[in-house]
Amino acid sequence: MLSLVLAFSLHNFDVRLTAWGNSLGWPGEQLVRLILAGLLGGLVGLEREIRGRQAGFRTNILVALGCCLAMIVSIAFAYHPWEHSPGFNINVDPARLAYNVMAGIGFLGAGIIIKNGGSVRGLTTAAGLWCVAAMGLACGLGLYTIAIFCAVLILSVLWILDHFERLLPKVRYRNITLRRPWRVGVIDETVQMIQKYEHLDVRDASFQRLGDLSTVEIRLMIAFSSKRLYFQFERDLDKVGECELISASSE
Repeated sequence: MLSLVLAFSLHNFDVRLTAWGNSLGWPGEQLVRLILAGLLGGLVGLEREIRGRQAGFRTNILVALGCCLAMIVSIAFAYHPWEHSPGFNINVDPARLAYNVMAGIGFLGAGIIIKNGGSVRGLTTAAGLWCVAAMGLACGLGLYTIAIFCAVLILSVLWILDHFERLLPKVRYRNITLRRPWRVGVIDETVQMIQKYEHLDVRDASFQRLGDLSTVEIRLMIAFSSKRLYFQFERDLDKVGECELISASSE
């Protein structure tokens, strides 16, 4: 029963909002669409800006505005009185421009994705940017309620589900470099020392002998699920004789 009431209320809100927009005429309604697209894109961009992501406040606003304008132009393109000779038919597809806009946003999203070693960053931001582009197109078409609801969903996924995702068990990776005196079997000994920790797993190992070959640098990729237990392991390394932690970086 509650869902029916909610659906009916949402329908009435959408009808009234659309009727109000239509009453503004040209170019009043188109300006409202642009402003709404900028506001909704700015909300998503603000969330990304606060988290220090690559595509932030201004980028999301510009994407939403640009896509909204592209949709408005696409609609106007269909209604334009094209002059043609009698017996000559002109077919215009207003959706074609929107298709190409979404393809173009894919290239913009590719520039946000950064690969560093075995890790990839920016996938969520790129996906969010693509959703903002679709939201801008919805604003340009005059789908006000859908655009607003879409902005709420995007923000919910980026903000609320981010906190939920932190509660899920997740395997993390860290690259560390150890420096030890060289002797036969020191690499296997180091790996076995780390594997004794039940919460750690060595996924990869490589080494390089330095100087007069009396010292070796061992590079290890370690998988773990608990940050607290991993940092305890780093503190324990200080107690191991002839083992020096040179660097550590997250994947």
